[in-house]
Amino acid sequence: MVTDMNEINQFFENRQVQLGMNFGLSRMETLLAKLGNPHQGLRYIHIAGSNGKGSTLHFIKEILLAEGVRVASFTSPYLIRLNEQLKIDREEISDQDFVAEFQELWPIIKEMDSEGNGPTQFEILTAMAFSYFSKKEVELVLLETGLGGRLDTTNVIQPLLSIITSISLEHTNILGNTLAEIAFEKAGIIKNGAPIISGVTSDEPASVIKEKAVSVGVPYYQIGKDIHVQAIKQNKLGQSFSFSFDDTSIDNIEMQMLGAHQIDNAALAIAAVTLVRKTIHEKSIRKGIREAQWNGRFEKISEAPLIIIDGAHNPAGIEVLLDTLKTRYPEYAYNFIFSSFRDKDYAKMLSLLEKEANEIIVTEFKHERAAKAEVLYEQCSKEKRSLEKDWQKAITVGEEKTKAREVLVITGSLYFLSLVRKFISNGN
Repeated sequence: MVTDMNEINQFFENRQVQLGMNFGLSRMETLLAKLGNPHQGLRYIHIAGSNGKGSTLHFIKEILLAEGVRVASFTSPYLIRLNEQLKIDREEISDQDFVAEFQELWPIIKEMDSEGNGPTQFEILTAMAFSYFSKKEVELVLLETGLGGRLDTTNVIQPLLSIITSISLEHTNILGNTLAEIAFEKAGIIKNGAPIISGVTSDEPASVIKEKAVSVGVPYYQIGKDIHVQAIKQNKLGQSFSFSFDDTSIDNIEMQMLGAHQIDNAALAIAAVTLVRKTIHEKSIRKGIREAQWNGRFEKISEAPLIIIDGAHNPAGIEVLLDTLKTRYPEYAYNFIFSSFRDKDYAKMLSLLEKEANEIIVTEFKHERAAKAEVLYEQCSKEKRSLEKDWQKAITVGEEKTKAREVLVITGSLYFLSLVRKFISNGN
């Protein structure tokens, strides 16, 4: 029997190596049935998308907290520790509660293992979230998909509202080779009785999402057509915008989070809360958007040298990162430290970085899916590039090389950032 967090972390690491990602809902449905279906009876906003899921969720959460709503959230991956993924309001699940939830599942895990139908790491964690939230009498659960939508572990619930933040080419070996195929998978979260809000504007994937909404007979709202942002301004502390949707219109909404994509995410969040709440005070919207922060997303973690970490883990994320850099630091040179999972399109990501980089340092981290530094180096054609297999040394070298009017940007993988953030926060 597992008795503490260290043992649980080790169990999950081993489980990931043994079973990996194994898509489908049958195991999850079996696991939940044996647990007493704790997911039933909760009220959900279900969020899918290639990028922007976590940021949109955090905007929604902060607005609801400002309104006095007790809200649970399930997100992935974590940056520092596993507990971050299960929260009530802003508070992570305690070690004691985490261990208790795991121990409750343990006999079921062993039973399913013995039947040759063992649940994956993510299925176990999702079931723990449902069980934990069901005990806490929350008013609303904000639920982020892990990967895809249609066959994602979280897609066993009936939501009040579904959100698809964005569609880009990712996990093509699993989700499909075109934007339309990926949109079809993400649109699998659309269900009868739950309106869908979409941040997808490209015609091909947007039409797939709209067709699914029409086929199940639910209202469909799209940014740029039904949800509007305008009057975007940059300021010293962040940015601001004006918002309109249906009969709600709010001017000069201020926010700390940076990038045009975050304005879209904030707009999706505002539209979401206006749909699921009969009344929502404008002051709660303003407070929530202003106070929302999401670690690892264009996060400044050092001033001298200037260091930004960003969880861009696919080409679309890299494009957004570069746009944000050019908006916030237009006269700076950009030095990058890059590492990636090998199942990501790191070739395209590197080609995008090369166009704007002063220098690129490629490195690697310990994970069964991590790309080797040598592979990344061979893929990179930037003349001013270097290879440092030890990622901690790569950061030290990067810090030493970054001069005045330069930014050191560390990116490529959220898992990598979880290691980096802890390393830099602890003073190297």
